[in-house]
Amino acid sequence: MSDSRLLCNSLFNDEDEDEDEEMLIDEFPNINKFVTNPNLSFNLDQIPVKQYPRLFEKYPKRTTSQPYNSIISKLPPYIISIILEYVSQFDLVNLCLTCSHFYRLSIERLYKRITIIINAELPVKYSNSQDYIIENGLKHMDSSLIFKFENLIKFITTLNLNFDLIQFIKYFIFDKCLFKDEEKLQILQNHFISFFGKYSTGLNFLHISFIDFNQGIVKLTNFLKNANVRNKMFKLLITSWSELFEPFVPSNMTNLFMMLQDQDVVRESINLNAEPYNMFNSLFTLTVSTTKQLGLSILDKIVLNSPRMKLKLKGLTIFHKHKVTPNDMEDLMLESHQLNTDPSDEEIKPMKLDFESINSKIDINYLSHLYLKVDCNEHRDSLCNCFEKFFNDFSEYSRLNNGLPNLKNFEIESYPNLNWLRPHQQMENILVPLGGFIKTLGNLSSLTIDFSTPGFKMFDNNLGLSNYLLNKLNEHLMEAFFLSFFTNDKLPLLTNLKVLQLPDFFTSFVYYKPDFMESLLHTCKCWGCQLVLEKLEDEFFDKDEDIDLQSSYYMLIGYILGKLQADREVCIPIKEKTFLYSSYPIFKGQAHTLHLAFHKDQEEEGEVINKCKCDIINDSYGLDPMNIDTLVTTYIVHQIKPIIKFLSIMFLSLENLMIHGIYYEKDLKTKEFHPIYDSKEYPDELLQLAAERIQNNVTPKGPFGNFRK
Repeated sequence: MSDSRLLCNSLFNDEDEDEDEEMLIDEFPNINKFVTNPNLSFNLDQIPVKQYPRLFEKYPKRTTSQPYNSIISKLPPYIISIILEYVSQFDLVNLCLTCSHFYRLSIERLYKRITIIINAELPVKYSNSQDYIIENGLKHMDSSLIFKFENLIKFITTLNLNFDLIQFIKYFIFDKCLFKDEEKLQILQNHFISFFGKYSTGLNFLHISFIDFNQGIVKLTNFLKNANVRNKMFKLLITSWSELFEPFVPSNMTNLFMMLQDQDVVRESINLNAEPYNMFNSLFTLTVSTTKQLGLSILDKIVLNSPRMKLKLKGLTIFHKHKVTPNDMEDLMLESHQLNTDPSDEEIKPMKLDFESINSKIDINYLSHLYLKVDCNEHRDSLCNCFEKFFNDFSEYSRLNNGLPNLKNFEIESYPNLNWLRPHQQMENILVPLGGFIKTLGNLSSLTIDFSTPGFKMFDNNLGLSNYLLNKLNEHLMEAFFLSFFTNDKLPLLTNLKVLQLPDFFTSFVYYKPDFMESLLHTCKCWGCQLVLEKLEDEFFDKDEDIDLQSSYYMLIGYILGKLQADREVCIPIKEKTFLYSSYPIFKGQAHTLHLAFHKDQEEEGEVINKCKCDIINDSYGLDPMNIDTLVTTYIVHQIKPIIKFLSIMFLSLENLMIHGIYYEKDLKTKEFHPIYDSKEYPDELLQLAAERIQNNVTPKGPFGNFRK
């Protein structure tokens, strides 16, 4: 096999022959200098070219050829391109090396979309990444996939040895991933955005999940200022008005994300009759936000050609919060990414949620996707009803317009707050108006409800009532919201909904805290769950602390609930229909969460000694089935079975369900829901600890919590 073919296979191959990550990065001692050099001057003599030779010369001649009357030579290129849409990533590698007729078309398909997810975590049904890529890579992700660090290094080397290849890349995604050395990961991310910024002329879309969000925003906006990048880019992020039109407005732009300074919004009007703002009329999606989370203020600045000529968008995303206060957790993040300061910033007035700010500028009937991250701090103290009025007005509009038949996807999210609402406030101020709007939607297929209630709410104490009564109060809170969908004229919502996501289900709908052993977090009576609790007691319960065991369980499991709620992120492909979660990778967040939160490293003779049982050295990514974070996640899967059943019976057509970061898919044969990314079975190594008790038919001692019994 030729050197070129060897490298081609190694670059996009994903066989389970792992090399040490640290060793690989050390093989490229000058890559750090290269990627941090603003001039991108790359010394090829310092790269081990013999090991990684040139992958592709520019359209080299092939020794293989087809007979003159071959059907391959007679097929038009566009027909072959259509056929290649159904060829796997590995077969494309072979095709591009088969004959010259296939070469360019195969390379175009192979490099068109590149997705990088180092150490990707896959659905549990796949035992290795190679099988996953064959079944899902180009078929469902619509992208060539790079999962291994060694392949990423080869990919970087290949691009730098063959600059022409970069023009084949139309979509580039570097998603969140597990990697031990964040500094080196940042170096690689910086390399890509610099490299594409200097050389790419045909890029349509670029997404990099920067480790540092604030620096990432600056790097991305600077990247988008390059004239060569704007040639074909269809999505633009701007933090100032000038970034919209300097050096020019991208001719292909259909998606605009505005994250503006509030003082800039006050000073500018968006006149759709004049350049450059007339480009708003051709947008597919629009996102509006400001540093003080006053997205509606941007819509208010739009000047239409005519009141009847509203913007016709497919997707609308709004970030808006009435009455931002210094006590909000979110404000700490907001202040940290304000890029400029201005004395007039203090003059920015709070702005209530107002339905007419949307209705007066956007053709709501035309929307297929609506994402609202909205909240009102005043309603927490019953001082303002703008949240309630906002959704009541939305409901009335929906009823008058046939249930908004074009709206397929609705997502509602609140802002995290240190002070969560009491149940009567939650019902009256949030759930009733929100539920009233949702019930009017006649053709909804996907619904996400996330109140962003902090996971540490699980640490709270109960009110001194009986455990039975506290559980019933929690049940009534859930039923009051979900059972309200059961009305005779609202059956379309129950029968049409395919995807339901409730990222903070426990922390929003479980307000009262009975004793842990009789709570909704202790409903399963299997030995695996009992052994997890015993393991938590043995390894994490500190008897010297002023906290009892049941409170400790709440705290420990609350930490994992917080991780599941906040850290998990599915790698969604850039395509129209994106609900096949069993075909996508996931980022599960920080490894060893409980260890880092509750175990303290000790020093002996100047060296850090890990005296706990957590194997953080040999299992740095927490992939061992006996990892305590993984075991607690499986424990949670067992406890929420009754709730899964409750929701699946209610929404008859559900195919995908997510509760607290745990994704489920319905088995079309058995009609049962199974977790996609998490094991529902405990490892044999754990169950072996209770083998004798299981054989003797000894059952775990109660008491246990019950749901709707």
